[in-house]
Amino acid sequence: MTKKMNMDRKKKKEKRNAVIRWIIYYLLAGIGYIFMSTGKVISVSDMGRLPMPLVLIPVAAAAAVYESASPFYSALFGCVCGLLTDSASGTLVSFNGIIIGFCSMMISLVFLFYMRRRILNFILLCFGASLIQSSLHYIFFYLLWGYDPDSGILTGIFIPEFIFTNISGIFIYLLFKLIDRFFGAVREHYIEDSSEAITRE
Repeated sequence: MTKKMNMDRKKKKEKRNAVIRWIIYYLLAGIGYIFMSTGKVISVSDMGRLPMPLVLIPVAAAAAVYESASPFYSALFGCVCGLLTDSASGTLVSFNGIIIGFCSMMISLVFLFYMRRRILNFILLCFGASLIQSSLHYIFFYLLWGYDPDSGILTGIFIPEFIFTNISGIFIYLLFKLIDRFFGAVREHYIEDSSEAITRE
């Protein structure tokens, strides 16, 4: 009886932690949207003006890693991050929503079945997701229409944006790791009732 009560308490704690985690994830998505909406460049005294990183891509990827047991919710969160990216960057609505949502689902499935939670694994898949997003963005919005004949937009905006996005992903992953440490799976040990142990013997 004591064991059942303890396991029930553990399940309640895990449900509570899951709710808290997702609330934090969406708050981070909102903060990322505000950050991306404040301007297209960051002023750096020695380096001039640099494109802002698309921080919502690593946010969606990190959530997919730490919620790999729920690919559907990871894809949904990725879609929300994509729609916020569309709004912040002025692209066609649902363009990034579809891309980032799909990438989030695939990252979640890869970590569920094949990979472990390691920062190098995250960097690799975040690199792939941001590469897919930036490539499709450049191809469909610039290359096909001939808006960048001298590749100035590619080298001046897209490549630096891609680099800074992946650099920011390292810090975002560490932040998600900290969230998981405090609100992740419950790791408490539950002791059986002594009467049950005697019965088994």
